[in-house]
Amino acid sequence: MSKWVNTDKFEEFKNERQNDTSDQKNDVTYARKYPNPKMGSNANPKEYHVRLTPDIKGDFYKKMYYHMFQAGESWHFIMCPKTEDFECYCPWCALTQLLYQGSDADKRRAYTYKRKEKFVGNVYVVKDPRDADQNDPDRKLTGKTFLYEFPAVVEQLIKKEVTDTEEGWGFKIFDPEDGHNLIISIGAKKPDKNGKVWPDYSLTSFSKRPSSIGDNVDEIMETTQEIGEYITNSLKTNEEHAELLKSEMVFDDVKDQFERFMPIGGDPNKFDAPKEEPPLSPSEEPEKKETSKEEPTISDMGDDDIDALLKDL
Repeated sequence: MSKWVNTDKFEEFKNERQNDTSDQKNDVTYARKYPNPKMGSNANPKEYHVRLTPDIKGDFYKKMYYHMFQAGESWHFIMCPKTEDFECYCPWCALTQLLYQGSDADKRRAYTYKRKEKFVGNVYVVKDPRDADQNDPDRKLTGKTFLYEFPAVVEQLIKKEVTDTEEGWGFKIFDPEDGHNLIISIGAKKPDKNGKVWPDYSLTSFSKRPSSIGDNVDEIMETTQEIGEYITNSLKTNEEHAELLKSEMVFDDVKDQFERFMPIGGDPNKFDAPKEEPPLSPSEEPEKKETSKEEPTISDMGDDDIDALLKDL
Protein backbone atom coordinates (compact mmCIF):
# COMPACT_ATOMS: atom_id res chain seq x y z
CA MET A 1 0.00 0.00 0.00
CA SER A 2 1.35 3.41 -0.95
CA LYS A 3 1.07 6.37 1.39
CA TRP A 4 0.57 8.52 -1.68
CA VAL A 5 -2.49 6.69 -2.97
CA ASN A 6 -5.83 6.58 -1.20
CA THR A 7 -7.06 3.12 -2.23
CA ASP A 8 -10.71 3.92 -1.47
CA LYS A 9 -10.48 6.98 -3.70
CA PHE A 10 -8.77 4.89 -6.35
CA GLU A 11 -11.63 2.36 -6.38
CA GLU A 12 -14.14 5.20 -6.79
CA PHE A 13 -12.03 6.62 -9.61
CA LYS A 14 -11.73 3.22 -11.31
CA ASN A 15 -15.50 2.69 -11.22
CA GLU A 16 -16.05 6.20 -12.56
CA ARG A 17 -13.74 5.60 -15.51
CA GLN A 18 -15.25 2.19 -16.24
CA ASN A 19 -18.72 3.71 -16.42
CA ASP A 20 -17.67 6.75 -18.43
CA THR A 21 -18.21 6.16 -22.15
CA SER A 22 -18.02 9.81 -23.19
CA ASP A 23 -14.66 9.24 -24.83
CA GLN A 24 -16.19 6.51 -26.98
CA LYS A 25 -19.40 8.31 -27.94
CA ASN A 26 -19.33 9.50 -31.53
CA ASP A 27 -15.85 8.06 -31.94
CA VAL A 28 -16.26 5.87 -34.99
CA THR A 29 -12.60 5.94 -35.93
CA TYR A 30 -12.32 2.42 -34.55
CA ALA A 31 -14.53 1.15 -37.36
CA ARG A 32 -13.01 -0.52 -40.37
CA LYS A 33 -15.05 0.93 -43.19
CA TYR A 34 -14.95 -0.33 -46.74
CA PRO A 35 -13.78 2.53 -48.98
CA ASN A 36 -16.59 3.50 -51.34
CA PRO A 37 -16.22 1.49 -54.56
CA LYS A 38 -15.40 3.68 -57.56
CA MET A 39 -17.22 3.46 -60.86
CA GLY A 40 -15.70 2.33 -64.10
CA SER A 41 -16.84 3.28 -67.57
CA ASN A 42 -19.93 2.34 -69.53
CA ALA A 43 -17.90 -0.14 -71.57
CA ASN A 44 -15.74 -1.39 -68.69
CA PRO A 45 -17.53 -1.34 -65.34
CA LYS A 46 -15.45 -2.06 -62.24
CA GLU A 47 -16.29 -5.21 -60.30
CA TYR A 48 -15.97 -5.69 -56.54
CA HIS A 49 -16.58 -9.20 -55.16
CA VAL A 50 -17.67 -9.29 -51.52
CA ARG A 51 -19.53 -11.68 -49.23
CA LEU A 52 -22.20 -10.22 -47.02
CA THR A 53 -21.84 -11.60 -43.48
CA PRO A 54 -23.81 -11.24 -40.25
CA ASP A 55 -22.10 -9.54 -37.34
CA ILE A 56 -21.24 -11.19 -34.01
CA LYS A 57 -24.81 -10.62 -32.79
CA GLY A 58 -26.32 -12.15 -35.89
CA ASP A 59 -27.51 -8.85 -37.42
CA PHE A 60 -27.33 -8.76 -41.21
CA TYR A 61 -27.52 -5.07 -42.11
CA LYS A 62 -29.43 -2.00 -40.99
CA LYS A 63 -30.92 1.09 -42.56
CA MET A 64 -29.38 4.43 -41.62
CA TYR A 65 -30.91 7.87 -41.97
CA TYR A 66 -28.55 10.79 -42.23
CA HIS A 67 -28.21 14.47 -43.11
CA MET A 68 -25.24 15.68 -45.10
CA PHE A 69 -24.52 19.25 -46.14
CA GLN A 70 -21.67 21.60 -46.92
CA ALA A 71 -20.80 24.54 -44.69
CA GLY A 72 -18.02 26.67 -46.12
CA GLU A 73 -15.19 24.33 -47.04
CA SER A 74 -16.36 21.55 -44.73
CA TRP A 75 -18.85 18.72 -45.11
CA HIS A 76 -21.01 17.66 -42.19
CA PHE A 77 -22.32 14.10 -41.92
CA ILE A 78 -25.00 13.76 -39.23
CA MET A 79 -26.54 10.44 -38.30
CA CYS A 80 -30.27 11.14 -37.98
CA PRO A 81 -31.68 10.19 -34.55
CA LYS A 82 -34.55 8.50 -36.40
CA THR A 83 -32.10 5.75 -37.32
CA GLU A 84 -32.52 4.26 -33.83
CA ASP A 85 -36.26 4.84 -33.64
CA PHE A 86 -38.41 6.74 -36.11
CA GLU A 87 -40.29 8.26 -33.15
CA CYS A 88 -37.10 10.04 -32.05
CA TYR A 89 -36.98 13.79 -32.44
CA CYS A 90 -34.51 15.09 -35.02
CA PRO A 91 -33.90 18.85 -35.19
CA TRP A 92 -32.70 18.59 -38.80
CA CYS A 93 -35.89 16.86 -39.90
CA ALA A 94 -37.91 19.47 -38.01
CA LEU A 95 -35.89 22.25 -39.62
CA THR A 96 -36.47 20.75 -43.07
CA GLN A 97 -40.24 20.77 -42.52
CA LEU A 98 -40.19 24.41 -41.41
CA LEU A 99 -38.07 25.55 -44.34
CA TYR A 100 -40.30 23.77 -46.86
CA GLN A 101 -43.13 26.01 -45.69
CA GLY A 102 -41.16 29.18 -46.43
CA SER A 103 -39.92 31.05 -49.47
CA ASP A 104 -38.34 29.51 -52.55
CA ALA A 105 -34.92 30.18 -51.02
CA ASP A 106 -36.01 28.42 -47.83
CA LYS A 107 -37.22 25.45 -49.84
CA ARG A 108 -33.91 25.18 -51.64
CA ARG A 109 -32.12 25.21 -48.29
CA ALA A 110 -34.56 22.60 -46.97
CA TYR A 111 -33.49 20.29 -49.77
CA THR A 112 -29.89 20.68 -48.55
CA TYR A 113 -30.82 19.42 -45.07
CA LYS A 114 -33.27 16.78 -46.28
CA ARG A 115 -33.04 13.36 -44.66
CA LYS A 116 -31.41 10.65 -46.80
CA GLU A 117 -30.98 6.94 -46.34
CA LYS A 118 -28.43 4.21 -46.93
CA PHE A 119 -27.58 0.84 -45.38
CA VAL A 120 -24.67 -0.64 -43.47
CA GLY A 121 -23.53 -4.22 -42.96
CA ASN A 122 -20.41 -6.38 -42.78
CA VAL A 123 -18.66 -7.61 -45.90
CA TYR A 124 -15.70 -9.88 -46.46
CA VAL A 125 -13.73 -8.65 -49.49
CA VAL A 126 -13.05 -11.44 -51.98
CA LYS A 127 -11.66 -9.30 -54.80
CA ASP A 128 -11.14 -5.58 -55.18
CA PRO A 129 -9.64 -4.05 -58.36
CA ARG A 130 -7.96 -1.30 -56.33
CA ASP A 131 -5.55 -3.84 -54.84
CA ALA A 132 -3.77 -4.10 -58.18
CA ASP A 133 -2.36 -0.61 -57.63
CA GLN A 134 -1.43 -1.23 -53.99
CA ASN A 135 2.11 -2.42 -53.27
CA ASP A 136 1.77 -2.54 -49.48
CA PRO A 137 0.19 -5.91 -48.53
CA ASP A 138 -1.18 -4.42 -45.29
CA ARG A 139 -3.15 -1.84 -47.24
CA LYS A 140 -4.78 -4.29 -49.59
CA LEU A 141 -8.51 -4.80 -49.08
CA THR A 142 -8.89 -8.41 -50.19
CA GLY A 143 -9.16 -10.98 -47.41
CA LYS A 144 -10.48 -8.57 -44.79
CA THR A 145 -13.86 -7.69 -43.28
CA PHE A 146 -15.25 -4.17 -43.29
CA LEU A 147 -18.43 -2.27 -42.60
CA TYR A 148 -19.87 -1.33 -45.98
CA GLU A 149 -22.24 1.61 -46.28
CA PHE A 150 -24.19 0.95 -49.45
CA PRO A 151 -26.88 2.91 -51.31
CA ALA A 152 -30.54 1.98 -51.65
CA VAL A 153 -30.07 0.78 -55.23
CA VAL A 154 -27.77 -2.00 -53.97
CA GLU A 155 -30.08 -2.79 -51.05
CA GLN A 156 -32.96 -3.35 -53.46
CA LEU A 157 -30.94 -6.07 -55.20
CA ILE A 158 -30.09 -7.69 -51.86
CA LYS A 159 -33.69 -7.44 -50.67
CA LYS A 160 -34.95 -9.14 -53.81
CA GLU A 161 -32.54 -12.04 -53.27
CA VAL A 162 -33.71 -12.39 -49.66
CA THR A 163 -37.46 -12.16 -50.27
CA ASP A 164 -37.80 -14.05 -53.56
CA THR A 165 -38.68 -17.49 -52.20
CA GLU A 166 -38.70 -19.10 -55.65
CA GLU A 167 -35.60 -17.72 -57.36
CA GLY A 168 -33.61 -15.98 -54.63
CA TRP A 169 -30.66 -17.45 -52.73
CA GLY A 170 -32.18 -16.42 -49.40
CA PHE A 171 -29.95 -16.76 -46.32
CA LYS A 172 -27.13 -18.22 -48.45
CA ILE A 173 -26.02 -14.75 -49.52
CA PHE A 174 -24.85 -14.33 -45.89
CA ASP A 175 -23.37 -17.81 -45.42
CA PRO A 176 -19.55 -17.58 -45.16
CA GLU A 177 -19.06 -21.32 -45.66
CA ASP A 178 -21.35 -22.15 -48.57
CA GLY A 179 -22.74 -18.86 -49.81
CA HIS A 180 -22.87 -16.57 -52.80
CA ASN A 181 -20.72 -13.50 -53.37
CA LEU A 182 -22.22 -10.12 -54.13
CA ILE A 183 -20.62 -8.86 -57.33
CA ILE A 184 -20.88 -5.08 -57.24
CA SER A 185 -20.57 -3.92 -60.82
CA ILE A 186 -20.35 -0.15 -61.25
CA GLY A 187 -20.42 1.31 -64.71
CA ALA A 188 -21.23 4.81 -65.84
CA LYS A 189 -24.50 6.19 -67.12
CA LYS A 190 -24.63 8.44 -70.13
CA PRO A 191 -23.84 12.07 -69.31
CA ASP A 192 -26.88 14.06 -68.23
CA LYS A 193 -27.88 17.39 -69.74
CA ASN A 194 -25.25 19.10 -67.58
CA GLY A 195 -22.51 16.74 -68.76
CA LYS A 196 -22.24 14.91 -65.43
CA VAL A 197 -21.79 11.14 -65.28
CA TRP A 198 -23.44 9.07 -62.55
CA PRO A 199 -22.67 5.50 -61.39
CA ASP A 200 -24.68 2.64 -62.86
CA TYR A 201 -25.26 -0.41 -60.62
CA SER A 202 -27.62 -2.18 -63.00
CA LEU A 203 -25.22 -5.10 -63.65
CA THR A 204 -24.70 -5.87 -59.95
CA SER A 205 -25.64 -9.47 -59.14
CA PHE A 206 -24.89 -12.50 -56.98
CA SER A 207 -22.54 -15.27 -58.05
CA LYS A 208 -24.22 -18.40 -59.36
CA ARG A 209 -21.82 -20.82 -57.69
CA PRO A 210 -21.55 -21.08 -53.90
CA SER A 211 -18.16 -20.89 -52.25
CA SER A 212 -16.42 -20.58 -48.90
CA ILE A 213 -14.63 -17.37 -47.99
CA GLY A 214 -11.66 -19.37 -46.69
CA ASP A 215 -10.33 -22.20 -44.58
CA ASN A 216 -10.37 -20.07 -41.43
CA VAL A 217 -14.03 -19.06 -41.43
CA ASP A 218 -14.27 -18.92 -37.63
CA GLU A 219 -11.34 -16.52 -37.41
CA ILE A 220 -12.73 -14.36 -40.19
CA MET A 221 -16.16 -14.12 -38.59
CA GLU A 222 -14.60 -13.00 -35.31
CA THR A 223 -13.40 -9.87 -37.13
CA THR A 224 -16.90 -8.71 -38.05
CA GLN A 225 -18.06 -5.50 -36.39
CA GLU A 226 -21.23 -4.95 -34.41
CA ILE A 227 -23.58 -2.91 -36.57
CA GLY A 228 -25.73 -1.58 -33.74
CA GLU A 229 -22.70 -0.34 -31.83
CA TYR A 230 -21.39 1.43 -34.91
CA ILE A 231 -24.69 3.25 -35.40
CA THR A 232 -24.97 4.19 -31.73
CA ASN A 233 -21.42 5.56 -31.66
CA SER A 234 -22.12 7.55 -34.83
CA LEU A 235 -24.98 9.49 -33.21
CA LYS A 236 -24.13 13.01 -32.12
CA THR A 237 -24.80 14.30 -28.63
CA ASN A 238 -27.47 16.91 -27.97
CA GLU A 239 -24.71 19.44 -27.43
CA GLU A 240 -23.14 18.68 -30.81
CA HIS A 241 -26.49 19.03 -32.57
CA ALA A 242 -27.02 22.40 -30.89
CA GLU A 243 -23.54 23.60 -31.84
CA LEU A 244 -24.04 22.69 -35.50
CA LEU A 245 -27.50 24.28 -35.63
CA LYS A 246 -26.07 27.48 -34.18
CA SER A 247 -23.18 27.47 -36.64
CA GLU A 248 -25.77 27.24 -39.43
CA MET A 249 -27.70 30.08 -37.72
CA VAL A 250 -30.91 28.03 -37.62
CA PHE A 251 -31.02 27.05 -33.95
CA ASP A 252 -33.66 29.67 -33.11
CA ASP A 253 -35.97 28.12 -35.72
CA VAL A 254 -36.22 24.87 -33.74
CA LYS A 255 -35.21 26.13 -30.28
CA ASP A 256 -38.53 25.44 -28.51
CA GLN A 257 -38.79 21.85 -29.76
CA PHE A 258 -35.06 21.24 -29.28
CA GLU A 259 -35.10 22.29 -25.63
CA ARG A 260 -38.12 20.07 -25.01
CA PHE A 261 -36.97 16.91 -26.77
CA MET A 262 -33.17 17.20 -26.75
CA PRO A 263 -32.24 18.86 -23.46
CA ILE A 264 -28.56 19.65 -23.09
CA GLY A 265 -26.96 16.97 -20.95
CA GLY A 266 -29.92 14.60 -21.38
CA ASP A 267 -31.19 11.93 -23.72
CA PRO A 268 -33.62 12.69 -26.55
CA ASN A 269 -37.28 12.14 -25.65
CA LYS A 270 -38.46 9.80 -28.35
CA PHE A 271 -41.88 9.16 -26.88
CA ASP A 272 -43.41 12.62 -27.03
CA ALA A 273 -41.66 13.82 -30.15
CA PRO A 274 -43.96 15.59 -32.63
CA LYS A 275 -45.21 13.53 -35.53
CA GLU A 276 -43.88 14.43 -38.94
CA GLU A 277 -46.19 16.22 -41.30
CA PRO A 278 -47.07 14.50 -44.60
CA PRO A 279 -44.45 15.14 -47.29
CA LEU A 280 -45.10 17.94 -49.74
CA SER A 281 -46.46 17.11 -53.16
CA PRO A 282 -43.95 17.13 -56.03
CA SER A 283 -45.33 20.47 -57.23
CA GLU A 284 -44.42 22.04 -53.88
CA GLU A 285 -40.85 20.78 -53.80
CA PRO A 286 -38.11 23.18 -54.90
CA GLU A 287 -36.63 22.81 -58.34
CA LYS A 288 -33.46 20.78 -57.98
CA LYS A 289 -30.69 19.39 -60.09
CA GLU A 290 -30.43 15.69 -60.82
CA THR A 291 -28.62 13.88 -58.03
CA SER A 292 -26.99 10.50 -57.77
CA LYS A 293 -28.73 7.69 -55.95
CA GLU A 294 -25.40 6.83 -54.39
CA GLU A 295 -25.00 9.15 -51.43
CA PRO A 296 -21.38 9.92 -50.46
CA THR A 297 -19.90 9.84 -47.01
CA ILE A 298 -17.13 12.02 -45.63
CA SER A 299 -15.47 9.30 -43.57
CA ASP A 300 -13.51 8.02 -46.56
CA MET A 301 -12.83 11.42 -48.08
CA GLY A 302 -9.23 12.40 -48.75
CA ASP A 303 -7.74 15.28 -50.70
CA ASP A 304 -8.07 13.36 -53.94
CA ASP A 305 -11.70 12.42 -53.25
CA ILE A 306 -13.19 15.93 -53.07
CA ASP A 307 -14.00 16.11 -56.78
CA ALA A 308 -15.59 12.66 -56.67
CA LEU A 309 -17.64 13.66 -53.64
CA LEU A 310 -18.95 16.78 -55.33
CA LYS A 311 -19.81 14.73 -58.42
CA ASP A 312 -21.70 12.19 -56.30
CA LEU A 313 -23.76 14.98 -54.77
